Amino acid sequence: HRYQLNVMFVGGPNERKDYHIEEGEELFYQVKGDMCLKIIENGNHRDIVIREGEMFLLPARIPHSPQRYANTVGLVIERERLKTEIDGLRYYVGDTTDVLFEKWFHCENLGTQLAPIIQEFFNSRQYQTGKPNPDELLRETPFPLNTTSVMEPFSFQSWLNGHRGEIKEKQSLSVFEDTFETE
Repeated sequence: HRYQLNVMFVGGPNERKDYHIEEGEELFYQVKGDMCLKIIENGNHRDIVIREGEMFLLPARIPHSPQRYANTVGLVIERERLKTEIDGLRYYVGDTTDVLFEKWFHCENLGTQLAPIIQEFFNSRQYQTGKPNPDELLRETPFPLNTTSVMEPFSFQSWLNGHRGEIKEKQSLSVFEDTFETE
């Protein structure tokens, strides 16, 4: 998977207000404890609670903010970004979907690239005032945000138990529909 996937085990606690946007899907599987994935779905804030043992596939181009509690561990799998793709990091005004601050960048290492952008936000006038600077916001995002309604998290073990015969017969089976594939 070296040049195809980014596979990460992420522990808590982790509570932030930034939202990440990327052009590929993200697979979440909660190994220990529960987490809350805050998303913007069809222009509204929504909390997706992913419980221990549950799996969730986040479609591409949906703003999301993983919130992890203490003593939790989750598996996150993303596909490697193409050289032409860019990610976004956003903060919103309070509980609205009005953009307060955003930065777009080509992501090679999320672990090292997010911290400087988050620090830039904390040093910004937008952070100090809670008001966006229209001159610093893009008029249009680099790609259209996804307006898909997301699936509900599900127990992966229950899915395996329910499809065991089909898997044995076919030797493989897609967990997710083709509609989740990046275009």
